[in-house]
Amino acid sequence: MKKIVLYLLVASAGLFSCENSDDTLFEESADTRLNAALASYQKKLVEAPYGWNAVIYLAGGGSYGFYFKFNDQNRVVMYSDFSAASAATAKESSYRLKAMQTPSLIFDTYSYLHVLADPDEEVNGGTRGEGLQSDFEFSIFPDSLGEDRVAFVGRKNQSRLVLTKATQAQAAAFTNGDLAKALLFNNIAKYQAYFKRIIVGNVTYEVTPNLKARTIKLTWLDGSTPKNFTTGYYFSGGNLVFLNPLVNGSQTINGFNNFSWTESTVQLKFNAGNVATTVQSAIKPLAVDLAASRRWWQEPIESGRDWRTRDVFHVNGVDDALGVKDVKYGESIYAYFTYQPGVDKRYDIFGPIFLGEESYIFDYAFAPARPTFTADGRIIFKEYAKFGAVPATGPIAKTAELLYEPNGFYLIQTSETTYDMVSAKDAKAWISWQ
Repeated sequence: MKKIVLYLLVASAGLFSCENSDDTLFEESADTRLNAALASYQKKLVEAPYGWNAVIYLAGGGSYGFYFKFNDQNRVVMYSDFSAASAATAKESSYRLKAMQTPSLIFDTYSYLHVLADPDEEVNGGTRGEGLQSDFEFSIFPDSLGEDRVAFVGRKNQSRLVLTKATQAQAAAFTNGDLAKALLFNNIAKYQAYFKRIIVGNVTYEVTPNLKARTIKLTWLDGSTPKNFTTGYYFSGGNLVFLNPLVNGSQTINGFNNFSWTESTVQLKFNAGNVATTVQSAIKPLAVDLAASRRWWQEPIESGRDWRTRDVFHVNGVDDALGVKDVKYGESIYAYFTYQPGVDKRYDIFGPIFLGEESYIFDYAFAPARPTFTADGRIIFKEYAKFGAVPATGPIAKTAELLYEPNGFYLIQTSETTYDMVSAKDAKAWISWQ
């Protein structure tokens, strides 16, 4: 037994000896090496002479453009394409590089980056408690460091932040207000008709932007065959940049630029693929998806879910034009509107959901009859019944009146999980469902 104990002690001493000898492989301690790495990362950020173009890819979808100029006093000046104000006005905040589980870049005072991550949905239009699922603390990985490019991963939501060295001209574009000029594109939402078209060369494209999700869908006809292209986008300098280029034969479009907007005539102009074009309104789709209406109605029946919208009807260029968000049920506030297909063999359910102190309240609703699907791709709703004390006047009643408009609606699929339901009467009223 003593021999065994003695052997173990000798073996342990050998192990400790090996561990101690490993430390001698490095001339400096681990802390010293880590601090040196952090200093080199800061040096890289600071010594970019014209700052950095940046794109953040949100965990919840969508991408936003930034410009950063770091200094060696742990201060950073930034612009953001989140809003016209953040695009036109530089904001200075602090940053630091810190050793956490990995070397990390932390923006540690409230900045334009924090706006995207703010949990208050009123700040950024995101989800309550989550914002837009963005980050302001980022991990740095050595293999993501290039000569002119640096990539980071958000520590909480795993959003991706990619920095690319700016040129002198790009830096000047931000300080000269070109980013704010690019955001003139957002005025496309002021067109009263849902359907909007541009002509590039000899091709007519229908443009369907989702300003919240930061996506653009372009539809065109190849002979009589409809073609669709969808990409995310962000703004940088004076440009709207596609995440993926559209290639249509010999025509390549990487984004839009050279924007101008005339408020009095509601006219947006820009260049697409180096070709000047003007956005024009239309009252029906360039190519009708004949199966979309029935697909929209059938999907919740198969999945057991429902369709939801917060703004309900956008009318004549105005979100929540009927004022549904201001409606209350007693002391409970409005949460969203729901459409539930196939509740009964005879009818569906359409009505508001309210948020009480501890739960959601669904106390009254309209019951549209099962809809009619027309050969030209429309869906038409008619009243079957009402349940509960449905208001006879006001925003809720007006919402049902619009739903029962005799011409019905076209359904436009904007993503795998979202549809826009557009009035077939004049395309000036629509609901965005998700």
